[in-house]
Amino acid sequence: MLLLQEIECHIEKIKKLMIAYATDGRTESQPKEYQELFIDLDVLLDKAGYSNPNEFKTIEAFYGACGSTWASRRKLVGEIYSDVIFDIGRRKRTAKEPRNWLIVNALLNENDQLTPIQNQWLKAKNFIYSTPPDYENSIKESINSVESCLKVLRNDKSSTLGQLIKKQSNLDADIIKLISSAYGMLSNKDFVRHGGTSPQPLNEAEATFFLEFAASAIIYLVAKSKADSNSSK
Repeated sequence: MLLLQEIECHIEKIKKLMIAYATDGRTESQPKEYQELFIDLDVLLDKAGYSNPNEFKTIEAFYGACGSTWASRRKLVGEIYSDVIFDIGRRKRTAKEPRNWLIVNALLNENDQLTPIQNQWLKAKNFIYSTPPDYENSIKESINSVESCLKVLRNDKSSTLGQLIKKQSNLDADIIKLISSAYGMLSNKDFVRHGGTSPQPLNEAEATFFLEFAASAIIYLVAKSKADSNSSK
């Protein structure tokens, strides 16, 4: 609990610093102060099982990408850590963690290229517990996290999950069918993946199923990739 509170405190400090630098409170000491806060927060997030969602390692890089208006700058600052803040609040209220949470985090943290997928999976989890819950977008993010994982593992940014999974000759054929079927089921619905507007009969049970399914798929894909890499040495 103390770790989560410390993360919240650091996030608030770095957000205030970013807003000040991007509006009317800039000082010469802020770049150094930002870098120190960024490093400290990065370590704390890692201890708590989060990847750092802030891509701006310097405050100058943030300023170059934050837009030309104060409103756009404040909006960006508010969004960067929003998923982490939401999930910390949920954890502090002792809400149940998904079964594979720690396993997925550990695997994705081992590879810098895979850490953005951790944020995708976190977003999928948070959609389930938001008010009101957004089950469709939770399922979309869950399946997208599997697709993103395969894109990184195969170094193929252009193919879809359905195309990528069929290229995985090292995987069990039945597991390939399972992942392909999950992707196909969602693709065939009038659903958020294709900008559908009709309400779908989806609830927490389906969203939780796909969240855990995505976690299991990612664990399996990363493990198989590591095994193949080790065997080729």
